[in-house]
Amino acid sequence: MRKFIPLAASAAIMLISFILTPPSGEFIVSLPWQAFLTLFMISIAAAGLKRENAYAPLETFAASLEYTVSAIGAMTFFAFITAPFLTAPYSAIAFIAISDRVLEKTEKEGYANASAALISAAAYSGSMLLPAGSAQNLIISSRYSVSAIDTMYPAFLISIPVIVLVLIIILGRNLLRDRIYMHAKASDDTGSRSLRMFYICLLLVVALSASKLFFWFDVLIVFLAVVIVFDRKVFLKADYIMLASFMFIIAAAESFASSGLLEPVIRQGMESHPILLPYILSALLSPSVGSVMLDSTAQHP
Repeated sequence: MRKFIPLAASAAIMLISFILTPPSGEFIVSLPWQAFLTLFMISIAAAGLKRENAYAPLETFAASLEYTVSAIGAMTFFAFITAPFLTAPYSAIAFIAISDRVLEKTEKEGYANASAALISAAAYSGSMLLPAGSAQNLIISSRYSVSAIDTMYPAFLISIPVIVLVLIIILGRNLLRDRIYMHAKASDDTGSRSLRMFYICLLLVVALSASKLFFWFDVLIVFLAVVIVFDRKVFLKADYIMLASFMFIIAAAESFASSGLLEPVIRQGMESHPILLPYILSALLSPSVGSVMLDSTAQHP
Protein backbone atom coordinates (compact mmCIF):
# COMPACT_ATOMS: atom_id res chain seq x y z
CA MET A 1 0.00 0.00 0.00
CA ARG A 2 2.89 2.40 0.65
CA LYS A 3 3.74 2.67 -3.02
CA PHE A 4 0.25 4.07 -3.70
CA ILE A 5 0.67 6.97 -1.23
CA PRO A 6 2.63 9.23 -3.66
CA LEU A 7 0.10 8.42 -6.39
CA ALA A 8 -2.87 9.29 -4.18
CA ALA A 9 -1.21 12.46 -2.88
CA SER A 10 -0.27 13.71 -6.34
CA ALA A 11 -3.75 12.91 -7.68
CA ALA A 12 -5.35 14.82 -4.79
CA ILE A 13 -3.13 17.85 -5.40
CA MET A 14 -3.97 17.75 -9.11
CA LEU A 15 -7.70 17.64 -8.39
CA ILE A 16 -7.41 20.60 -6.02
CA SER A 17 -5.52 22.58 -8.66
CA PHE A 18 -8.20 21.73 -11.24
CA ILE A 19 -10.93 22.91 -8.86
CA LEU A 20 -9.15 26.24 -8.39
CA THR A 21 -8.33 26.54 -12.10
CA PRO A 22 -10.48 24.32 -14.32
CA PRO A 23 -8.34 22.91 -17.15
CA SER A 24 -9.04 24.04 -20.69
CA GLY A 25 -8.20 22.35 -23.96
CA GLU A 26 -5.29 24.73 -24.42
CA PHE A 27 -3.96 23.78 -20.98
CA ILE A 28 -4.08 20.05 -21.79
CA VAL A 29 -2.24 20.58 -25.07
CA SER A 30 0.41 22.72 -23.34
CA LEU A 31 1.40 19.96 -20.90
CA PRO A 32 4.93 18.57 -21.44
CA TRP A 33 3.80 15.49 -23.35
CA GLN A 34 7.23 14.97 -24.85
CA ALA A 35 8.71 14.65 -21.35
CA PHE A 36 5.87 12.36 -20.24
CA LEU A 37 6.22 10.01 -23.20
CA THR A 38 10.01 9.99 -23.01
CA LEU A 39 9.77 8.94 -19.37
CA PHE A 40 7.28 6.28 -20.41
CA MET A 41 9.81 4.84 -22.87
CA ILE A 42 12.56 4.95 -20.23
CA SER A 43 10.31 3.18 -17.71
CA ILE A 44 9.59 0.40 -20.22
CA ALA A 45 13.31 -0.05 -20.95
CA ALA A 46 14.15 0.04 -17.24
CA ALA A 47 11.53 -2.65 -16.57
CA GLY A 48 13.01 -4.79 -19.32
CA LEU A 49 16.53 -4.47 -17.92
CA LYS A 50 15.31 -5.36 -14.44
CA ARG A 51 13.34 -8.38 -15.63
CA GLU A 52 16.31 -9.68 -17.63
CA ASN A 53 18.55 -9.34 -14.56
CA ALA A 54 20.84 -6.97 -16.45
CA TYR A 55 22.50 -5.73 -13.27
CA ALA A 56 23.69 -9.19 -12.17
CA PRO A 57 27.24 -8.81 -13.60
CA LEU A 58 27.63 -5.46 -11.80
CA GLU A 59 26.41 -6.97 -8.55
CA THR A 60 28.84 -9.88 -8.88
CA PHE A 61 31.70 -7.47 -9.59
CA ALA A 62 30.92 -5.30 -6.55
CA ALA A 63 30.70 -8.33 -4.26
CA SER A 64 34.04 -9.64 -5.48
CA LEU A 65 36.01 -6.54 -4.45
CA GLU A 66 38.35 -6.81 -1.48
CA TYR A 67 37.40 -3.66 0.42
CA THR A 68 33.94 -2.57 1.52
CA VAL A 69 34.62 0.98 0.36
CA SER A 70 35.43 -0.40 -3.08
CA ALA A 71 32.10 -2.23 -3.27
CA ILE A 72 30.13 0.85 -2.21
CA GLY A 73 32.23 3.05 -4.47
CA ALA A 74 31.52 0.76 -7.41
CA MET A 75 27.76 1.01 -6.87
CA THR A 76 28.07 4.79 -6.52
CA PHE A 77 30.03 4.97 -9.77
CA PHE A 78 27.55 2.75 -11.64
CA ALA A 79 24.64 4.94 -10.48
CA PHE A 80 26.54 8.04 -11.58
CA ILE A 81 27.21 6.84 -15.13
CA THR A 82 23.83 5.19 -15.77
CA ALA A 83 21.64 8.03 -14.47
CA PRO A 84 22.03 10.20 -17.62
CA PHE A 85 20.34 7.42 -19.62
CA LEU A 86 18.13 5.70 -17.05
CA THR A 87 17.05 8.86 -15.14
CA ALA A 88 18.15 9.49 -11.58
CA PRO A 89 15.18 7.80 -9.80
CA TYR A 90 15.41 4.53 -11.75
CA SER A 91 19.20 4.43 -11.43
CA ALA A 92 19.15 5.16 -7.70
CA ILE A 93 16.43 2.57 -7.01
CA ALA A 94 18.25 -0.12 -8.99
CA PHE A 95 21.68 0.36 -7.43
CA ILE A 96 20.48 0.92 -3.87
CA ALA A 97 18.76 -2.48 -4.10
CA ILE A 98 21.95 -4.04 -5.46
CA SER A 99 24.05 -2.38 -2.75
CA ASP A 100 21.73 -3.68 -0.03
CA ARG A 101 22.04 -7.23 -1.37
CA VAL A 102 25.83 -7.01 -1.66
CA LEU A 103 26.23 -5.64 1.87
CA GLU A 104 23.87 -8.28 3.24
CA LYS A 105 25.73 -11.11 1.53
CA THR A 106 29.09 -9.82 2.76
CA GLU A 107 27.80 -9.16 6.31
CA LYS A 108 28.31 -5.39 6.08
CA GLU A 109 24.70 -4.27 6.56
CA GLY A 110 25.78 -1.44 8.87
CA TYR A 111 26.87 0.59 5.87
CA ALA A 112 23.51 0.33 4.06
CA ASN A 113 22.23 3.83 4.95
CA ALA A 114 25.49 5.55 4.01
CA SER A 115 25.60 3.59 0.77
CA ALA A 116 22.01 4.56 -0.10
CA ALA A 117 22.76 8.24 0.53
CA LEU A 118 25.84 8.15 -1.66
CA ILE A 119 24.14 6.30 -4.50
CA SER A 120 21.22 8.75 -4.48
CA ALA A 121 23.56 11.74 -4.56
CA ALA A 122 25.62 10.18 -7.35
CA ALA A 123 22.55 9.36 -9.44
CA TYR A 124 21.16 12.89 -9.22
CA SER A 125 24.59 14.37 -9.94
CA GLY A 126 25.16 12.15 -12.96
CA SER A 127 21.68 12.88 -14.27
CA MET A 128 22.76 16.44 -15.07
CA LEU A 129 24.87 15.25 -17.99
CA LEU A 130 21.99 14.59 -20.44
CA PRO A 131 18.38 15.75 -20.87
CA ALA A 132 17.18 12.16 -20.36
CA GLY A 133 18.74 12.12 -16.90
CA SER A 134 15.77 13.62 -15.06
CA ALA A 135 12.22 14.83 -15.48
CA GLN A 136 13.11 18.51 -15.10
CA ASN A 137 15.84 18.16 -17.72
CA LEU A 138 13.30 16.69 -20.14
CA ILE A 139 10.80 19.46 -19.48
CA ILE A 140 13.36 22.22 -20.00
CA SER A 141 14.95 20.65 -23.09
CA SER A 142 11.56 19.97 -24.69
CA ARG A 143 10.51 23.61 -24.38
CA TYR A 144 13.74 25.44 -25.08
CA SER A 145 16.55 25.09 -27.61
CA VAL A 146 19.22 24.85 -24.95
CA SER A 147 22.41 22.83 -24.92
CA ALA A 148 23.27 20.50 -22.06
CA ILE A 149 26.87 21.68 -22.36
CA ASP A 150 25.82 25.27 -21.63
CA THR A 151 23.33 24.48 -18.85
CA MET A 152 23.93 21.16 -17.07
CA TYR A 153 27.43 20.09 -18.04
CA PRO A 154 29.30 22.54 -15.74
CA ALA A 155 27.31 21.33 -12.72
CA PHE A 156 27.97 17.73 -13.78
CA LEU A 157 31.74 18.35 -13.80
CA ILE A 158 31.65 20.09 -10.43
CA SER A 159 29.69 17.21 -8.91
CA ILE A 160 32.44 14.65 -9.62
CA PRO A 161 34.99 15.83 -6.99
CA VAL A 162 32.12 16.61 -4.63
CA ILE A 163 30.85 13.01 -4.79
CA VAL A 164 34.38 11.65 -4.22
CA LEU A 165 34.82 13.95 -1.21
CA VAL A 166 31.45 12.99 0.24
CA LEU A 167 32.32 9.31 -0.26
CA ILE A 168 35.42 9.72 1.88
CA ILE A 169 33.72 11.87 4.54
CA ILE A 170 30.63 9.68 4.97
CA LEU A 171 32.38 6.34 4.91
CA GLY A 172 35.30 7.47 7.04
CA ARG A 173 38.91 6.39 7.25
CA ASN A 174 38.17 3.13 9.06
CA LEU A 175 36.19 1.88 6.09
CA LEU A 176 39.26 2.25 3.88
CA ARG A 177 40.80 -0.60 5.88
CA ASP A 178 37.60 -2.66 6.18
CA ARG A 179 37.94 -5.78 4.06
CA ILE A 180 35.28 -8.13 2.81
CA TYR A 181 36.53 -11.46 4.05
CA MET A 182 33.55 -13.48 2.89
CA HIS A 183 32.99 -12.82 -0.79
CA ALA A 184 29.48 -13.22 -2.08
CA LYS A 185 28.63 -15.85 -4.60
CA ALA A 186 27.93 -14.78 -8.13
CA SER A 187 24.40 -13.57 -8.71
CA ASP A 188 22.07 -15.72 -10.75
CA ASP A 189 22.48 -14.66 -14.36
CA THR A 190 19.12 -15.87 -15.63
CA GLY A 191 18.24 -13.11 -18.06
CA SER A 192 18.48 -13.09 -21.83
CA ARG A 193 21.60 -11.36 -23.08
CA SER A 194 19.97 -10.52 -26.39
CA LEU A 195 17.07 -8.79 -24.64
CA ARG A 196 19.52 -6.93 -22.38
CA MET A 197 21.29 -5.51 -25.42
CA PHE A 198 17.89 -4.80 -26.97
CA TYR A 199 16.84 -2.60 -24.03
CA ILE A 200 20.25 -0.98 -23.70
CA CYS A 201 20.07 0.05 -27.35
CA LEU A 202 16.54 1.38 -26.84
CA LEU A 203 17.73 3.46 -23.88
CA LEU A 204 20.54 4.93 -25.95
CA VAL A 205 18.14 5.85 -28.77
CA VAL A 206 15.71 7.45 -26.30
CA ALA A 207 18.55 9.44 -24.71
CA LEU A 208 19.65 10.64 -28.16
CA SER A 209 16.10 11.68 -29.00
CA ALA A 210 15.88 13.61 -25.72
CA SER A 211 19.08 15.37 -26.80
CA LYS A 212 17.29 16.24 -30.08
CA LEU A 213 19.50 14.11 -32.31
CA PHE A 214 16.35 12.21 -33.37
CA PHE A 215 12.79 13.47 -33.56
CA TRP A 216 11.16 12.18 -30.38
CA PHE A 217 7.78 11.26 -31.91
CA ASP A 218 9.43 9.10 -34.58
CA VAL A 219 11.42 7.37 -31.83
CA LEU A 220 8.21 6.79 -29.85
CA ILE A 221 6.50 5.09 -32.81
CA VAL A 222 9.52 2.89 -33.54
CA PHE A 223 9.97 2.12 -29.83
CA LEU A 224 6.38 0.95 -29.41
CA ALA A 225 6.51 -1.07 -32.62
CA VAL A 226 9.69 -2.99 -31.81
CA VAL A 227 8.68 -3.65 -28.19
CA ILE A 228 5.26 -4.92 -29.27
CA VAL A 229 6.88 -7.22 -31.82
CA PHE A 230 9.75 -8.59 -29.70
CA ASP A 231 8.68 -8.36 -26.04
CA ARG A 232 5.18 -7.02 -25.50
CA LYS A 233 4.90 -8.58 -22.01
CA VAL A 234 7.29 -5.97 -20.65
CA PHE A 235 4.45 -3.42 -20.75
CA LEU A 236 3.04 -5.21 -17.70
CA LYS A 237 6.29 -4.73 -15.75
CA ALA A 238 6.73 -0.96 -16.02
CA ASP A 239 6.42 1.26 -12.95
CA TYR A 240 3.25 3.10 -13.92
CA ILE A 241 2.72 4.33 -10.36
CA MET A 242 5.89 6.44 -10.45
CA LEU A 243 5.09 7.65 -13.96
CA ALA A 244 1.49 8.57 -13.12
CA SER A 245 2.57 10.31 -9.89
CA PHE A 246 4.99 12.45 -11.87
CA MET A 247 2.36 13.30 -14.50
CA PHE A 248 -0.21 14.26 -11.86
CA ILE A 249 2.16 16.51 -9.89
CA ILE A 250 3.43 18.24 -13.05
CA ALA A 251 -0.15 18.80 -14.23
CA ALA A 252 -0.94 20.30 -10.82
CA ALA A 253 2.14 22.54 -10.99
CA GLU A 254 1.19 23.68 -14.49
CA SER A 255 -2.35 24.41 -13.29
CA PHE A 256 -1.19 26.42 -10.28
CA ALA A 257 1.31 28.27 -12.47
CA SER A 258 -1.30 29.11 -15.13
CA SER A 259 -3.66 30.47 -12.46
CA GLY A 260 -1.15 33.20 -11.63
CA LEU A 261 -1.73 32.81 -7.88
CA LEU A 262 1.94 32.16 -7.09
CA GLU A 263 3.45 34.24 -9.86
CA PRO A 264 3.85 37.50 -7.83
CA VAL A 265 5.57 35.61 -5.00
CA ILE A 266 7.94 33.78 -7.35
CA ARG A 267 8.69 36.94 -9.33
CA GLN A 268 9.52 38.85 -6.19
CA GLY A 269 11.68 36.01 -4.95
CA MET A 270 13.57 35.85 -8.24
CA GLU A 271 14.23 39.58 -8.12
CA SER A 272 15.61 39.48 -4.59
CA HIS A 273 17.18 35.98 -4.50
CA PRO A 274 17.68 34.75 -8.10
CA ILE A 275 20.14 32.01 -7.11
CA LEU A 276 18.63 30.89 -3.80
CA LEU A 277 14.98 30.65 -4.87
CA PRO A 278 15.42 27.80 -7.41
CA TYR A 279 17.16 25.72 -4.73
CA ILE A 280 14.38 26.42 -2.23
CA LEU A 281 11.63 25.52 -4.72
CA SER A 282 13.47 22.33 -5.72
CA ALA A 283 13.94 21.29 -2.09
CA LEU A 284 10.35 22.01 -1.04
CA LEU A 285 8.41 21.08 -4.18
CA SER A 286 10.82 18.78 -6.09
CA PRO A 287 13.10 19.91 -8.95
CA SER A 288 10.44 19.15 -11.57
CA VAL A 289 7.75 21.27 -9.93
CA GLY A 290 10.24 24.05 -9.26
CA SER A 291 11.22 24.06 -12.93
CA VAL A 292 7.58 24.36 -14.01
CA MET A 293 6.94 27.26 -11.61
CA LEU A 294 10.02 29.19 -12.72
CA ASP A 295 9.30 28.42 -16.37
CA SER A 296 5.77 29.84 -16.11
CA THR A 297 7.06 33.01 -14.49
CA ALA A 298 9.70 33.43 -17.19
CA GLN A 299 7.10 33.08 -19.94
CA HIS A 300 4.99 35.89 -18.49
CA PRO A 301 7.35 38.87 -17.96
